[in-house]
Amino acid sequence: MSYDAHVMDKLRSNFELLRTVIRYSKHPDLKVDLSRIEDIIDRQIPETLQKNAPADFHVLFTNFKNEFEKFKDFILFDKLIGKNVVSLGGGFSSGKSSFLNALMNKRVLPADIDPSTSVPTYIVNGPEHQVQGINIFNTKIDLELKAIRQITHGFGKVDDQNEETLTDPVTLGHVMNSIFLTTPWHHYNHIAFLDTPGYSKADDKNHSAKTDEQIARTHLNSSQFILWFIQADAGTITEEDITFIRTLREDIPKLIIVNKADKKPEQDLREIIAKTKKVLTTKGIAYLDVLAFSNIQPDLYDSAAIRDQLDRWNVQVYESKFARNFKTIFIRCKQFYENEIEQESRRLNRLNKSRTLTDDPTIGECLDSLIMEITRSIAGLKAVNQALRQLQTDFFTELKFISDLAGITMPEPSEIELIQENLKNPLQLLRGYRQKKGLSSDNSAFHLLQATFSNINPVIAGCPGGSEYVNQLVDIIQSQCVIKQQDIHIQDECKASELYAEIFNTHLSLGE
Repeated sequence: MSYDAHVMDKLRSNFELLRTVIRYSKHPDLKVDLSRIEDIIDRQIPETLQKNAPADFHVLFTNFKNEFEKFKDFILFDKLIGKNVVSLGGGFSSGKSSFLNALMNKRVLPADIDPSTSVPTYIVNGPEHQVQGINIFNTKIDLELKAIRQITHGFGKVDDQNEETLTDPVTLGHVMNSIFLTTPWHHYNHIAFLDTPGYSKADDKNHSAKTDEQIARTHLNSSQFILWFIQADAGTITEEDITFIRTLREDIPKLIIVNKADKKPEQDLREIIAKTKKVLTTKGIAYLDVLAFSNIQPDLYDSAAIRDQLDRWNVQVYESKFARNFKTIFIRCKQFYENEIEQESRRLNRLNKSRTLTDDPTIGECLDSLIMEITRSIAGLKAVNQALRQLQTDFFTELKFISDLAGITMPEPSEIELIQENLKNPLQLLRGYRQKKGLSSDNSAFHLLQATFSNINPVIAGCPGGSEYVNQLVDIIQSQCVIKQQDIHIQDECKASELYAEIFNTHLSLGE
């Protein structure tokens, strides 16, 4: 079969894109040698913990490895270094890509695509358009702007002059790990947007390797800020979203966006926002605000408020999340071994006491055997715990060395040692204790707090701003807690709002 010149040009273009995307390099484009730290991750940690590890070690270790892949993104694409990453999260087809297209006022990112072809995409500001990708062989490749859509929507469809299909389209998203877009259409100098594919459970019809919950969680937990998208036609935030958000780091600020707002009348939309705020507050999930958006009418609804929030994030000082996220696995394992050692030590103490109370040789022999077994168990646990501490030191020493070479801010290993896992929300602890003990709430506390705040317009987990609001809060604290005004330090309106929300949430949670 012979093709005309037009068809041949299309076939040649398709072949060049395919050849580029699947290119393999024995020497990935890295500025630093990762072999030593990869040996710690891939060999030393599993070998050390293979005989006795926490029950959730597989999840911890998978998150740990995913976090390292994110760290490599910063090394491979150095334009990310120093940028505050704003990750876009939410269910599949919640309108994340369309939101970014509306911000750039250009239809760059593909929308409404198959989950298996979705590719995590970073967007940063730059004077010229530049597209690079990392394929599954960890090879960095240069692409054209149009390739972003071709990779995910499919390329290779060729029709002859009679409009008969000669070749069917093929998607390449499954061979791409990530895409990096530099463009002047992105107007935030210190923000890198990360468009994630969304999340899904293993039994979900939209589930794929790209939308796996653990990978989605790693993307979001590695960011400095999160935009979480829900669809207006869903009525409110879903229980699946609530469950997933609970697994994200509480210290990452989250702005909730009710997308596709044009699909609902104004009154219905405001009711959806109010209901979403109530659900989030009741569930104990901290958030900055719930705002409406529509990419069909991007200048309407709460677009100005969303842009104001992005402007504030754009001037925030960058703080890396890598050290804290890497430390999670070490903290959890350390807690596991310390708890195991404590439990075994209690058993040993009881056996030793029992041994002193019997003169029966048969019983004594059995007790001696158990005492020796538990003593060996404790020694083994202590040895693994000590080896884990050494691995932690080795890992963060190597991580600091690599980060310095790549220009990534990373605390000293001695400072990382001080990082502890987030404390539990005290309201959640109180609620759990109350349920466990079958206790009912004392409404007197509810009525006392309600009377105290009766003259204040409550803004739950929001940031109303303004010095008048701060002054009101200072007056309440001063009068109710007998504290001098000069001893009350509120850094900004957001902190004031957060403090007020915490106080107000207390009587809501305990009085429910």
